[in-house]
Amino acid sequence: MVCNSGVGLTPVVAGKVHHFSAGGLYNGLVLMIDDETHSYWDHITGEAVHGELKGAKLDNWPIEMTNAETALKNEPSLRVHRSQPTLLGRLMVWALPWIPMKLPPHFRGTMGKTDDRQPEMEIGLGVVTDDVCRFYPKRSIGAGIDDEIDGRPLHIHVGEDAIPVAKWDNGNRPLQLFTRWYGFSYTYPDCEVWGGSVAKGTPTSRA
Repeated sequence: MVCNSGVGLTPVVAGKVHHFSAGGLYNGLVLMIDDETHSYWDHITGEAVHGELKGAKLDNWPIEMTNAETALKNEPSLRVHRSQPTLLGRLMVWALPWIPMKLPPHFRGTMGKTDDRQPEMEIGLGVVTDDVCRFYPKRSIGAGIDDEIDGRPLHIHVGEDAIPVAKWDNGNRPLQLFTRWYGFSYTYPDCEVWGGSVAKGTPTSRA
């Protein structure tokens, strides 16, 4: 299953480096746990949600997602390391196009009420600023979207690697996640959904 909800996190709390691993599931999303205090952390927002450090927050920042083919095209000297897949892994990759995208039962057991404004497995680009969280379904991006967030023009297009990217006028990127709707809507329950044309947006928020 492709989750994609990756961001960069700086693992420093009060000036001390902490060490993190996967600690559990909540709302179908991974919770991190730190070795130092065994607190649980949201792996997208970087916020400690349970334990001694509850309320603390790691700095989070956008990462650039692509595929190996595009990365090598842009950086021919790039060294790519990959593990050797098992026979089961190779069979799973072969079968993926024919496997319906569904959440495993143990994921479902951790989830609360879903937001039905989009199909829960809809994939799209979620953009997050201090004041706005907005989800752009990939099927709606088409040839591109010109939007405005926080009074700034925002441009969204799908790259040659088939991954949507959002950039400000100066080329910088806001925090963004190429992710499933269920993960984005659980993490940002008051988020808006792009609902307009590719030229002018009319975002819709939860009633």
